[in-house]
Amino acid sequence: MGGVVSGIVGGIGGILSGGQASSAASAAAAAQREAAQRSSQMAQFRPVGLTTGFGSSRFNVNDLGQVTEAGYTLTPELQAIRDRLLTGAGQYDPTQIQQQLIPQLSTGVSSLFNLGQGYLAENPQEAAQRFVQQQQALLAPSREAQLANVRSSLFARGRGGLGVQTGTGGAPTSPELQAYYNALGRQDLELAARGQQAGMEQARFGAGLLTGATELGRQIPAIQSQSFLPLETQLGLARTVESLGQQPFLLSQDLAAAQAGAGARAGQLYGTGMQSAIANQQRADAYSPLGSFLSGAGGGAISGLFGGGGFGNLFQSTVPGSQYALARGGSEGSLTWGD
Repeated sequence: MGGVVSGIVGGIGGILSGGQASSAASAAAAAQREAAQRSSQMAQFRPVGLTTGFGSSRFNVNDLGQVTEAGYTLTPELQAIRDRLLTGAGQYDPTQIQQQLIPQLSTGVSSLFNLGQGYLAENPQEAAQRFVQQQQALLAPSREAQLANVRSSLFARGRGGLGVQTGTGGAPTSPELQAYYNALGRQDLELAARGQQAGMEQARFGAGLLTGATELGRQIPAIQSQSFLPLETQLGLARTVESLGQQPFLLSQDLAAAQAGAGARAGQLYGTGMQSAIANQQRADAYSPLGSFLSGAGGGAISGLFGGGGFGNLFQSTVPGSQYALARGGSEGSLTWGD
């Protein structure tokens, strides 16, 4: 009898303790969800609209605290400046400069190349010889006039047929004619030296023309890129004006990021503390005094009552006038029927 009652009481105690533990676990889970939600809300990104002298920022947030729309607005003054810059950039056409200058440069480059090649087509020796011949042709009339004057002077003095051996190995001639031809020889030597110099100068000049053509040709891509500089300047200024209006928007994001970071740290501290508190509270809520008592009683106290003393002695005698009696049998009480 004691074993049965002990088992029943212990089972009831276990059911009570288990129910209390289940309720405590559910409460702890709900508290953890609430703590996690609050920590998440503390770390949420919440931008705030700002206004500066250049513009203002705006944000639309739904019921969940989520940003659904964001933007910024320039002041009317900055908007007018930006619009003028963009209008000027739209009216400027860089291809007009390219169409005007590049064909002319291309023609100049071609002409310089052809001219330089013409000068370099003749080697320096040929150029020197041609120079001497040209100079001699220019000097020929004056030389003939000088020779005629010398001869006229000799005939006038009766020395036209006079010949003197000059020691040069040539035919005898007059000193005046010898001096004249000596002067021609020195002049020809000077012309030869100058011709050689002229030939080298011509080669250098031709090479310079080709170099100039090359340098001029390099200006063509430079003009193509530089023709966009005015457009880049206009767009760059417009971008600068736009960035001034973006400052409130960026400041709002920085402020929201700083707040979210601080909220995240606060949420972490809150969550850590709440986890410890929830764990302690769960242990406290899971304890059932009645369940623990019944579980303990079922394990020993009830057995004792139905054992050597206590309830066992109470039910040992027969109740008078009844048809049954509770007698003690063995180590436990037992119910027996009597006459």
